[in-house]
Amino acid sequence: MTAGKLNTFVWLHTSQGDALREIARNNARAEAAWIADQRERLNLGPDDPTPEAVRREALALRPGTWPGASHLVEASMRVRLAAPDLAGPWQPLTPDERETQRLAGRRIGTPNQHFADKIAVDIAPDIIDAARLAAYRVSEPVIAQLRAENLIGPGASRSRAARARRDELQAQIYTLGRIAREAINRLISP
Repeated sequence: MTAGKLNTFVWLHTSQGDALREIARNNARAEAAWIADQRERLNLGPDDPTPEAVRREALALRPGTWPGASHLVEASMRVRLAAPDLAGPWQPLTPDERETQRLAGRRIGTPNQHFADKIAVDIAPDIIDAARLAAYRVSEPVIAQLRAENLIGPGASRSRAARARRDELQAQIYTLGRIAREAINRLISP
């Protein structure tokens, strides 16, 4: 895990994961080629260590020039969170709301979604917190509507019409994963 970052798992559609990894691989190849050029310029042999100055310059260029998957996801999430529908301003989570975020188990989310690709990315804690807050606040009225219409919980209506309405409302719910997937979609589909 990168210092100051949170290791986060995101479930993606296979095509999203493949496209993200391809971008990251292309960036890694470009970085390796740049380092090889620098080594050649310095007349270094194959067994000579890469000078610290070259390694430091490559490290400084990496987040902008050759971003890896974590850099790509974090940057695209920052852009997605700045969009009007997620930007807020939001009331901070209350201690009780924050505590419910820690509970294990299924979150109410988009129905009929099956993600086959799980990626691990290191993302700044402020991005994770902002995404969780936005997802919670955007979803609050939808979840309230689900409860008001008795569509979730132990006594929920199980009729065909109720299931259709529940699916319709659940499609409006945001999660951290949904925000990340939407951000990645914007990245891979320019």
